Amino acid sequence: MTTEETLISFLRVKGFGKAEALAEALDLPTETIAAGLAELLAKGLAEPTRVGARLTASGRALAVEASGRERAGLDPHRVEAEYEKFTPLNAAFKATVTDWQMRQVDGKAVRNDHKDEVYDAAVLARLPPIDAATTLVIDEIAAVVPRFASYKRRLANALAKTQAGDHRYLTAPDRDSYHTVWFELHQDLIGLIGTTREKEAAAGRAL
Repeated sequence: MTTEETLISFLRVKGFGKAEALAEALDLPTETIAAGLAELLAKGLAEPTRVGARLTASGRALAVEASGRERAGLDPHRVEAEYEKFTPLNAAFKATVTDWQMRQVDGKAVRNDHKDEVYDAAVLARLPPIDAATTLVIDEIAAVVPRFASYKRRLANALAKTQAGDHRYLTAPDRDSYHTVWFELHQDLIGLIGTTREKEAAAGRAL
């Protein structure tokens, strides 16, 4: 894929992004991404916002066309089978995030102040098994849609930083955190099987 195609595809899933954040996620030089965004802006395929560039209606139309072509070349049963494996992992990760942010005290849910290191360690210990199982799903999807391999790298990077003590890389929205990457992976999978987040929410599978 060209830089333009990569950015359009990525912004379709991510929604918006600044050059630095997009470069981190795509593992490309910031200068390359900045130049690519400038091209999209010049062509009217993206527009600037306070939180970064986002696709215009023309850009989104190109992204939808590309997604449709990608989906048309896939075996839907294979992709859906992998998505079914992802669904319980999504539920497990959602519960892990909830327990990281909140905890039960005297029968009541309260915000986790992260002063109990034993509790936090127990919650974080649930992440590697989820990651290992998710990696297998990503590998299967990447075998037919190679660009999905980037999610494996991004999740591994966020997990490593979280385990090294930078817990912002678990849920912080202002960086390529595990939750950020997971949300985008889920969104991308939803698009790949041709459904919507609204339908997934109705089925109790949205994050």
